Amino acid sequence: MSRFTSAATSPQPEAAKALSIPEITSLVGRHLSKADLAKCALVAHTWFHVFTPLVWKSIKAGFPTSSHHHDDNEHNNSQHGTIYHRLSLSKYGALIRTLTIIPETGNAAASDLDLIFECPAIDSLVKLTVNLEEGASEAVGSVVRRNQDTLRQLNLVFQLEKRLRPPGWLGKRMFEFPRVAPCLQSLFLEWCMSKQELVLILKGCPSLKRLSFGNISILDRQDETDERATDGDTRRSGAQADNRDFTGDIDEGFQHQSIEMFRMCSRLCPILVYLPKVKLIEFYRFDRQIKDEELERFCASMRTHCPDLQDVWAYGFECSMLPAILDSLPRLVHFRGSSDLPTVLSMLDHALTLEEANLSDYTEKTYLPLQFLESCPRLRSFLTGHSLTTMDEVQHSLRRGWACQSTLEELRLSIFKLSPVLIEVIMRELNAVRTPDTRQRRAASLRAIPGDVTSEEYEHQKEQQLQDAIQLLSPAQQDFRQQFTAFLATLDKLERLNFGTGWYALSPQSSSL
Repeated sequence: MSRFTSAATSPQPEAAKALSIPEITSLVGRHLSKADLAKCALVAHTWFHVFTPLVWKSIKAGFPTSSHHHDDNEHNNSQHGTIYHRLSLSKYGALIRTLTIIPETGNAAASDLDLIFECPAIDSLVKLTVNLEEGASEAVGSVVRRNQDTLRQLNLVFQLEKRLRPPGWLGKRMFEFPRVAPCLQSLFLEWCMSKQELVLILKGCPSLKRLSFGNISILDRQDETDERATDGDTRRSGAQADNRDFTGDIDEGFQHQSIEMFRMCSRLCPILVYLPKVKLIEFYRFDRQIKDEELERFCASMRTHCPDLQDVWAYGFECSMLPAILDSLPRLVHFRGSSDLPTVLSMLDHALTLEEANLSDYTEKTYLPLQFLESCPRLRSFLTGHSLTTMDEVQHSLRRGWACQSTLEELRLSIFKLSPVLIEVIMRELNAVRTPDTRQRRAASLRAIPGDVTSEEYEHQKEQQLQDAIQLLSPAQQDFRQQFTAFLATLDKLERLNFGTGWYALSPQSSSL
């Protein structure tokens, strides 16, 4: 009996040895929930040391929305729970690498905030996300300072409703950023601030590569003048007192030398004067019309201060402002996003420099797709959304020639009424192999094979059905197949193809067809 007991309670040496390899442990942990990881940590002493770091690696701290009862038993239980969590944080807080604090209610208890923010054991964070109402800035500053040598990504959201702002309000300094996060690589901010505070923040992050703004307001002296004029002269003295920390001169000569990616959400932020090295600007969820004067100021700033800007990504919005922005770029290398006809025409003005064009995001139709292939000699990747491009138009384009014939590596092209059977024939003749995505793999695993048919017979039946369908292709389709396949085989660098039925990878022998 003891022999079976010991075998059941102690892991096999081979299993223990395998789980001591970090790569294997990480693969196992990727498929387990937090609860399952915690259970594994309780199995044995060896597993405890293997799985405990995975349990604590990523922590999301929220606060319950249910109403609190104030009877003695509930109060005692709450106290015991807090003590338990305090002991746990003190013991395992150093294992936390990702900490997310997103309260489910704005009425989080101060003791809960103190427990999380002031625990000295939490000193090895790599990513910190905080979404709180205004009022916890000093506590957040304490966490940032304590993790300054390890922190790489910081997301901060502090909301102060406009109706609660004092007259002439120019932002509120949350905490001292200088020398706080010298190793920070990515910073997301969402609150209203002055340009002076923004400069202080950027100075405190000398290694920053990625700067992202949510629905943010960068307030300057013009905003101050406008707001005071609206509120009336009787409130000016109070406004000056409330903002005395922000009335000094802004360091207009400051420029951040490491930021290469700048992302804006909902509004244009006129801070390009501080970002001379930016190479990628991303616009996200611009769901309103931008005023002409605001757009012109931004474009003028971009022309003046961003000589190295090459990439524009625009997601999820009507893109009326994009032509003006693209026309202001000295050169465009990569574009991803919405693509109405004016935007496409502005992109084609950069045909000699364009290397990547992804026109399939948030758009119902891609305009003039063949113009890109015929006009852009450096094009490496071209992805379209839906288009009404016909097989006849493609054949005429092949006769004219593609300027990117020696550079194209990736192509997703929508061709109207190109049947799945014809696509399959073209891919077979190119020796292309399907690379199914997750959804396709899941569908294939759920597809049932009839019980009276073996898998070999099932595949044979599918192949026979395909051959029968090939025989029904029209002469025009057969002519297109021969011409298009022969042309694609001449694209020496082409590696991936997609004509609407999924991605295919081309083998090295394809070009020798």
